[in-house]
Amino acid sequence: MKWSLKTAAIILGALLLMQEPVVKAESFLYYEPIEIKSLSEEQIFPELAENLQSIISAANKALKEEPVSVTQKTILPPSGDPHDYVSFGKYWWRDTDQPNGSPYASRDGLINPEGNDALRYDHNRLSSTASNIHKLSLAYYLTGKEEYAAKAIELTEVFFINPETCMNPNLNFAQAIPGKVVGRGSGIIDTVCLIQMTDDLRMLEKSPLYSKDDDEAMKQWFSSYLDWMLTSKHGIHESKSSNNHGVWYDAQLSAYALFSGNRELAAQIVREATAKRIDQQIQPDGSMPKELARAKSMNYTTFNLKAFITLARVGNQVGVNIWDYGSQDGRNIKKAIDYLMPYIEGSAQWQYEQIIPYHEPGFARYLYLTKIQYGTHEYDKAIQILLKN
Repeated sequence: MKWSLKTAAIILGALLLMQEPVVKAESFLYYEPIEIKSLSEEQIFPELAENLQSIISAANKALKEEPVSVTQKTILPPSGDPHDYVSFGKYWWRDTDQPNGSPYASRDGLINPEGNDALRYDHNRLSSTASNIHKLSLAYYLTGKEEYAAKAIELTEVFFINPETCMNPNLNFAQAIPGKVVGRGSGIIDTVCLIQMTDDLRMLEKSPLYSKDDDEAMKQWFSSYLDWMLTSKHGIHESKSSNNHGVWYDAQLSAYALFSGNRELAAQIVREATAKRIDQQIQPDGSMPKELARAKSMNYTTFNLKAFITLARVGNQVGVNIWDYGSQDGRNIKKAIDYLMPYIEGSAQWQYEQIIPYHEPGFARYLYLTKIQYGTHEYDKAIQILLKN
C-alpha cells in the first residue's frame, strides 16, 4: 500500500539522522515548559507522577499499531462517500416499546456498545489514531528519535491527508440516532480529541521528516473543518448549546483557528466566551446546573471544566485572559473549579446523581495547568488523589 512503502523509506532515512532531543522552552495548550524540561532530562515530573520511561513505553506500543482510516467501514453513510466520518449517539438504545425497536430512546449515562461496530462507525478509529499520534509525537519531542516522528506522520497522513484514505473535514453524520437522525450537531463533541493533536503537530514540526506539504495539508484540513463548524447547520446548532457542548465547541474553534494561523478569530472566540459561556453556565457559587442535571453529574462537571480550562489556555496564546474574568455577581472559572474540589478530596459528599464511580485521572493535568496559572498549591491534594485513583 502507498503509505507503507513511504513509511519504510522514512524510517530508513530516520536511522541516518542524529537522534537528539528537540526540546525548547515552549508552552503548548496542554504542556508547560518546566514539565517538558523535566521529562526530557529523564526526571520524574512529580505533579503528574509522569516520567520519560512511561511515555516511551506508551509510544513503543503505538509504533506497532497499523494505520486506520474512515474508509475501512463497509456500511456507507447516506452520502455514499466512505471518506465521511460516521458515529453513533452513544446514549441511545433500541426502544423496547416499539415493534422494531426504532426510533431509539435516550438513556443518559448508559453507553450503547452498538457504537463500537467498526463496519458502520468511525469513532474508535478517530480516537485511537489521535491517541497514538499524541503518544508518538510527545516521545519524539522529548527524545529526538525519528522513528516516533515517522510513525506519527504515517498515522496522520493515512487518516487526514492521503486522498485514498483521508477523512473529509466534516461531521455531517456524527452521533446518528437510528430512526431519528443521520447526524447531529451534538456529534461535534467527537472531535475534542483533535485539540490535543494541534499540540502534537507543533511537536512534529521539529522533525525533518514532517514535510512542508504535510504541514500545509494539516493546516488546510483544520481550516476547512473550522469553516464547516462555523457555517454548517450542525455547527450552527452546536454553537447554541448551553452546556458542555457549547464550551467544547468554542474550545475547538479557538484551538483550530490558532493552529490554522487565524489568531484574531481565536482571540475573538475566547473573548466572547466570557458573556456567552461563563456568565450563562457558571452560577455565583461555582456550580454548573446543566451538568449537575446529568446522570453522571460529577463526570460532566469535570468534563465542562476541562473545556473551560482548554479555552483559557488558548486565551493564554492569544493574549486574552479569561482565567481572571468575573461577572458582577461573581461567576468565574476558578470558582467553578473550586466548587468541585471538596468532592474530589473527600471532604464533602456529592449530592447529585452519579450512576457510575467517579474516575477522572486525566483531570489532574488540567488542575496542574490551573495551578501553574494561579501560582498556587491548593490543588495539589486533588491532583494526587486523582492520580492515585
